[in-house]
Amino acid sequence: MFSARPNDFRRTCVIRTMLFIVIVSFSFGKSTGDDTADAFFEKNVRPLLVAKCLECHGNEEPEAGLRLTSREAILKGGDSGPAVKLDALDKSLLDKAVRRQGPIKMPPDTPLTEAETATIRTWIAQGIPWPKADSAPIARKEFAVTEADRQHWSFRPVTDPPVPAVKDSAWPLSTIDRFILARLEEANVRPAPVADRRTLLRRATFDLTGLPPTWDEVQAFVNDPASTEAAFRKVVDRLLASPRYGERWGRHWLDVARFADSKDGVLMYGDDRIRPYAYTYRDYVIRAFDEDTPFDQFVREQIAADKIQPKVPAWRLAALGFLTLGRMYDNNVHDIIDDQIDTVSRGLLGLTIACARCHDHKYDPVSTADYYGLYGVFASSEAPLELPMTVDEVPAKSAEFEKQAAAKREEIRKFRDEQFAMLSETARQRTDDYLVHVATSKPDPLETAIFFLSLAPDELRPPITARWRKLIERRATSEDPVFGPWLDLMQITEPEKKADETGPGTGGETFATTAATIMTIWRTVPPGTKPGQLNPKILAALSAKPLESRADVARAYGKAIEEAYSIAKKAAKNETGWKSATAGDEATFQLSELLTGSESPAAFPLSQTRRYMSRAETDKFGGMVQELDRMAVKSPDAPPRAMALVDAEKPYEPHIFVRGNPSAPGRRVDRKFPDLLSASGSKPFGNGSGRLDLAESIASPANPLTARVIVNRVWMHHFGEPLVASPSDFGKRVAEPVHAQLLDHLATTFVRDGWSLKKLHRRIMTSRAYMLASADQASDSVSADPENRLLGRANRQRLSFEAMRDSLLAVSGRIEYRTGGRPADVTDPQNRCRTVFGMVDRQSLPGVFRAFDFATPDLSVERRVRTMGPQQALFALNSPFVIEQAKALAARADVAEQEGPVRKTTAMYRIVFQRDPTIEEVATAVDFVSAPVEPGSKLSPWEQFAQVLLSTNEMMYVD
Repeated sequence: MFSARPNDFRRTCVIRTMLFIVIVSFSFGKSTGDDTADAFFEKNVRPLLVAKCLECHGNEEPEAGLRLTSREAILKGGDSGPAVKLDALDKSLLDKAVRRQGPIKMPPDTPLTEAETATIRTWIAQGIPWPKADSAPIARKEFAVTEADRQHWSFRPVTDPPVPAVKDSAWPLSTIDRFILARLEEANVRPAPVADRRTLLRRATFDLTGLPPTWDEVQAFVNDPASTEAAFRKVVDRLLASPRYGERWGRHWLDVARFADSKDGVLMYGDDRIRPYAYTYRDYVIRAFDEDTPFDQFVREQIAADKIQPKVPAWRLAALGFLTLGRMYDNNVHDIIDDQIDTVSRGLLGLTIACARCHDHKYDPVSTADYYGLYGVFASSEAPLELPMTVDEVPAKSAEFEKQAAAKREEIRKFRDEQFAMLSETARQRTDDYLVHVATSKPDPLETAIFFLSLAPDELRPPITARWRKLIERRATSEDPVFGPWLDLMQITEPEKKADETGPGTGGETFATTAATIMTIWRTVPPGTKPGQLNPKILAALSAKPLESRADVARAYGKAIEEAYSIAKKAAKNETGWKSATAGDEATFQLSELLTGSESPAAFPLSQTRRYMSRAETDKFGGMVQELDRMAVKSPDAPPRAMALVDAEKPYEPHIFVRGNPSAPGRRVDRKFPDLLSASGSKPFGNGSGRLDLAESIASPANPLTARVIVNRVWMHHFGEPLVASPSDFGKRVAEPVHAQLLDHLATTFVRDGWSLKKLHRRIMTSRAYMLASADQASDSVSADPENRLLGRANRQRLSFEAMRDSLLAVSGRIEYRTGGRPADVTDPQNRCRTVFGMVDRQSLPGVFRAFDFATPDLSVERRVRTMGPQQALFALNSPFVIEQAKALAARADVAEQEGPVRKTTAMYRIVFQRDPTIEEVATAVDFVSAPVEPGSKLSPWEQFAQVLLSTNEMMYVD
């Protein structure tokens, strides 16, 4: 195993051990819900093995006899025994080797990065799954999307299929029902009856608001004289108009957007890891759902709100948090962009495009060119130094804060500009040093690792070195008037010097003789600055003294270029530009332009100055930016700002990274949409970074995936199960769903309805299929369809963590509603706000979040895992939060003021369950509250009874 990147191992053994425990505890749950084990392997593990391991541990002559080419080979192991032991995963040789604990340390030279080590350890904790294709992947000599590829069910254009005929024409209430009933009749399965009105109201209210209905709302619906269907339509309309709707469905989308209020990297950011304006994205999502923003517009805003014309209202700029609120990956730009590609592709398109980072997708018709076409879009975008405000005017209370913040921003801007000027000039003045380094050394992986570099003032900047290499590689031809001689002179073999031959004249005679001969030939080339000529200033520099080494050649070039720049710089003080400063002297202009032109290796965007700073200046700049964030976090008066992106000064021209390695750029590709999703072939994006072009392509009705994907997500949250089993993967390994025609019918009507989510909710919820009971289907029909794939009955669903906590607050009478703003600590028992407004700390999710299957904010989550564990029951028994709600429930006026245990019991049942208790339940309650209180109990009998009710399945599940 070999590594191409350095790593700063600063974690202690204790933290490493804790990390492994966390991985083992949650990896299996994560693999089944957030991202399948197969997808995790293909996206993260296989590329890492290819890049870092298989050179030594492939099939041919593996070192130490260890092959890392299959699960069987890893379990068999090599000379030292099995690389992984399934009965002792955390003690496996492979785990110890990547952690560099013990005699075997892999990779032997440069350790894996912290993120790469975590990837290997997560894979080990999962039991080293190694997926096999359901069928052999197509061997493509040269990648091309075939007609057979386009015939996969999800890649075909979306068309509205004919509504099927059914035998029981009285049963359907909508076209949805006809599609479902046709499949039920085909399988001879009888659907369950319609649920009772109370159950329907609870289901709808939880679905659309994440809260239980009140007793009065249930009574109004139960006693409505209209038909159930007509009365229910009014209920749905009322709930869709509620401000609680956006809070509920906004949270669903935040799972897809991998939202968090904090950065990752505790060691890097510590207590300053909170992003002061992350909450504005959450507020945008909630408001967008409440206002029924058309989903195609929602997509455009999240990718390119800053590019839309006419300009969107200020609050909508916060939509760009969809791209900017992911992990920081230790400032690894390549991983940050990979995360953006993954979130956009899986979240909006249902494609695992990020799997094509290192090689063409193993299963789907997605190429590395497609991946790097998208990479170029996001690499051409950057965060501005000053984030835009999401309000039109600065509130009066924020004036003083803005005054202080503006001074801090000006200080940051001034420091950056000074560093830019100094670093730019230094890069030009040290041209000879850069050229000597290029001439005498091989490419270093650090030259493309443009993140997390720690540089001394006298060190060359690796990215500038890389650009000089590329320029010379491109220009060093026999026709080039500047670098033509370089090509020939660099082909001279330099004799190796012995240890005692360090003085002048030793080992250089042969080089000098050959160089003199070469230069004799070049003196016959006509002087000039056009192809086939030789720049006279280069000829003069190379002829000034004997050339005894490649370094001498590079210094001669450097001197000539620097002198030309000096002339241009001196003349430009009184001129309007560099070109006019050297007017009439084409030879000087040609050389000076190597340092003054927009394509100069010494040129870099002002916005990227931090990447070129020395260690001390980088720390100072980072500290200043962090101080500005700290001010915003601490001040309640900081006005809201959008976590926005803008286009870079110059769009990035992407190249395929061979095997995903940035230090091995391959062929040039265009910034464009994947060919698979463009029937006639996608065209290069030409609008700046291409973000708006990308957004338009995703939101286009011609795109076969976007409408299908969002309709499937909405269906999943209503029915508990999606129509397509993997909501974030519609690729070729996913079989056509049972109700594929229904999916396409919903997708076409969704687009026809103006991409309105509220109309989609209404269409789904007013169907007969949505109204069915969950438990009254005939036993033979249940046996015929035990998994309910044909949708003959409703699915019982457990409340999500947010709905559970919010429901406890609602029935206790303590819930407080808000309209957005900064995140709150919802782990505080006294906090009363809805859970959607709670702090999501990416690096340190509270235990209660994890116990109730909260979505991991590290990646786009297609659906949450569903687990049952003792921590959930213990929360109901011991949590101070539950105890507070029990006390509040017992103290509610409509409970406490009731006379007698029967009336108190009835009041509690109506509040918690929205129904009257049975005679048996009343008798049980009376016996319970009449029993002697246990010594030391801090709760009264009625408070204990309230806690029992709050902990029941009837409270936590919805039929």
